[in-house]
Amino acid sequence: MAKSEALSLIMALTINPSAAFHVGASTYLNRCPNRSPLRALDGASTSPTESSLDPNVASQFTIQVCTSTSCSKKLSESGLDQYHVLGEIFALAQSANLEKCMIIEDGGCLGGKNCKMGPCVAISHEDFVGNVALEGMNSNEFQERVFHNVLTEEDAERVWNCMENAISLMAEEYTADGDGDKS
Repeated sequence: MAKSEALSLIMALTINPSAAFHVGASTYLNRCPNRSPLRALDGASTSPTESSLDPNVASQFTIQVCTSTSCSKKLSESGLDQYHVLGEIFALAQSANLEKCMIIEDGGCLGGKNCKMGPCVAISHEDFVGNVALEGMNSNEFQERVFHNVLTEEDAERVWNCMENAISLMAEEYTADGDGDKS
């Protein structure tokens, strides 16, 4: 059996394919008893803190980190692996206690033009088709609806801060509208 076939078989046995479409708490992570939490490169703690963000609103968002050849090459040129940005964003979600209710995933190219300005990250929401633009993006990112040049810890924090702001704003909107059902 080739290595790629063995890897595909292992992934198929350990990852529930329907989990990619699940909104809310993920159940397949509980089947991995040996997994350990991600830690930031600088050794900073990612211990969960009490979050004021609404997990029901957060569960409506998906964060997709591009791992295309172009974006991965830019990370490699900086001495980082292709999953560095994904790990940074996951650690930030983990520190806000939202990693189990949000979908944070790697994905393919987010558009050739965007990947030339990569590494890039896109945010989508279940009520909208495609990626969404968030307050805090620069004008080009806002127009393309994709964060560009997300390379450093500060860049990942900027993406996460925009995400937190969007969750807070939507939660306030639900409260103002008197809509008790946020999911």
